[in-house]
Amino acid sequence: MLGRHVPSARSLTRQRPSVACPFRGRGALTVVAYQKLQKRLKYSGTQKRATPLVLMVESDGSDAWRLGEVIDMLKDGAVGVIPTDTLPAIVCDLHNKDAVLRLYTIKEMDAKKPLSCLVPNLSAVTQYTTGFPISNTPGSPNWFNVVRRLVPGPYTFVLPATKNLPSQCIDFMSGKTIHRKSVGIRLPADPICQAILDGVGGALLCTSVHVPEVLSEDTEVPDVGSILEAYGNKGIDFVVDVGRRVVVESSVVDFTGGDPVVLRRGQGDVSVFD
Repeated sequence: MLGRHVPSARSLTRQRPSVACPFRGRGALTVVAYQKLQKRLKYSGTQKRATPLVLMVESDGSDAWRLGEVIDMLKDGAVGVIPTDTLPAIVCDLHNKDAVLRLYTIKEMDAKKPLSCLVPNLSAVTQYTTGFPISNTPGSPNWFNVVRRLVPGPYTFVLPATKNLPSQCIDFMSGKTIHRKSVGIRLPADPICQAILDGVGGALLCTSVHVPEVLSEDTEVPDVGSILEAYGNKGIDFVVDVGRRVVVESSVVDFTGGDPVVLRRGQGDVSVFD
């Protein structure tokens, strides 16, 4: 069997508090936008699974062949949770509009919140962005070569977007889509995540699962029970479980202004960008 179905998320989480909902208290406008999103989903023809699939695999990727079912689900418009080298990510096909709508409603996010993309290689970076800028400052490093030495790794690079990037930023109040001028790109150093990206053959839109406490060097990834408790009844289709691990957030480097600006110092070393 490729996976197993969990009959009850609550039975897995009796010893764990439920994950706090990140949507609460975000204001009346966001609530209205979220309600419009749910109405649009109702008539989109997108159906959620009655019970999320839980696929347990080895974290080293030694049984990555078992990911075939999840890869096929993503290609068919599923939304699920996969591991990365930082927090687990809720992901969907970047080009599937209904799946993108479901991702937003599962996470209960502000409808205009921009999300990052997981990509399988640097070639995909040039497909959706203008790439890493060439500095006019004498003696400045070639940033593409610098990044190439760092990835795969726990970094998010914010780059100017091209027209190849689908319009995920949706104003659900008006029904209009807004093309994004920039996008965060990630190439995670996780064998399971990489195998899924290779299998899908393209980019995945992503948002990290919610963690109620501030991340530190000893923060554990939410277990599968907590993930199901938080998202299982909101339409998530699957969870890829690699067991317990400790994580730190990715480092975020912004290249949209030309020279790099470190927006967040996380797990990846960013001293080269200072």
